[in-house]
Amino acid sequence: MNFTDLRILKTQERLQNALLELLETKELKAVTVKEICDKAGISRNAFYQHYGYKEDLYDQMVAKATERIRESLMPVIPNASQIKEDSVALYAKHIIEGITEVRELIYVMLKGDDGIFLRQLTDLIFGQNLTNAIPFFEIKDSAELRLYYEFISAGMAAFIIKWILDGNMSEDRAVAILSDILQQISLRIPT
Repeated sequence: MNFTDLRILKTQERLQNALLELLETKELKAVTVKEICDKAGISRNAFYQHYGYKEDLYDQMVAKATERIRESLMPVIPNASQIKEDSVALYAKHIIEGITEVRELIYVMLKGDDGIFLRQLTDLIFGQNLTNAIPFFEIKDSAELRLYYEFISAGMAAFIIKWILDGNMSEDRAVAILSDILQQISLRIPT
């Protein structure tokens, strides 16, 4: 990576952190580009070299969070025949670590949410879980399987949201609880 690339990344990171900080006290529609730039110590010209408008910055942050959540839901073992208690615990840890990386952004998004983000999160989890499950468990897609994963995904989204909004449960405790839940679920996958 050359110096210019590093400078660009640092500028984008400062702008993202500034917006995140502002979103803790204001809704996105009330935040101005000037406020973002002032908080980041970046010129408006530099802002517009990276983003077309503040919503573009926000959308890129959301896309980054979404991708990290999706990555955290990827299996940590190649197939269901290798499911053991320690692999379920590793998967729970993988999920919580991924969510932790974007926890602040999710928290800010949830504070002003009217249910849209919850639905998006549930849909994201559902899509990834279903995509993972069919080859992983060597099962066929069906209406029953989709209902099962809708239920599981809504529960997982609720778990993530409650953990983030409460803010008083440690990452290790969240891993332990999620691991226990996933252990029970892994014993009841529909065929």
